[in-house]
Amino acid sequence: MRKQLAALEEFHRAMGVFYAQKPTADIPEDVRELRIRLLQEELEEYIRAARAGSLVDIADALTDLLYVLLGTFITHGLQDVAEALFDEVHRSNMTKLGPDGRPIYREDGKVLKPPTYRPPDLARILAHGTQTEPSQEELL
Repeated sequence: MRKQLAALEEFHRAMGVFYAQKPTADIPEDVRELRIRLLQEELEEYIRAARAGSLVDIADALTDLLYVLLGTFITHGLQDVAEALFDEVHRSNMTKLGPDGRPIYREDGKVLKPPTYRPPDLARILAHGTQTEPSQEELL
């Protein structure tokens, strides 16, 4: 993810698009509203592509959505903690397995939270700036 976030920083610098150097919720209102619109537009593009069943259009929409989403991460200055945030949410999501080691599903297929669920501690990561170390593959 670091490579992709660095690419988004490169894009934002080259295009003169706002981004923060450190984590913040305080971004200019026009920037906030633009990020919201861009995310909505790309999500709508995916919905249309998925319903049409076009794999090329699905790939395009998902890649555009990821690009805008990662751009929104750096808009909020989250580039240095993005992987740690993701890892913490993944750790938390894995606690959604029930006591028997199996997931519990809602009627529509959503995985439900059992009593053993442990929510992510994102505040800890934001407070301490904890980032995961790059893997050997990422260093190559």
